[in-house]
Amino acid sequence: MRIVESWSTKQFKTTIYAMERWHVVEFEAGPMKQAYKFMKDSHPSPAAVKEALTDAFLAGVYSNFEQMYINFKENGLK
Repeated sequence: MRIVESWSTKQFKTTIYAMERWHVVEFEAGPMKQAYKFMKDSHPSPAAVKEALTDAFLAGVYSNFEQMYINFKENGLK
């Protein structure tokens, strides 16, 4: 697995990794991470993966992070 692209926004850091059959997109916010796998058959390049990262998709990622943070805090983790 190798890093092919990485960037940061105020919400999270995004990294695209290339594997033999997959592109893996990892989102990181504070102590939490989410990862999504995209088949290279349907998303052959990092550009194709970035096209799939629509505003609606990213809003869902952000919403998941919010829920993860709530769970993190409710269970006394720091």
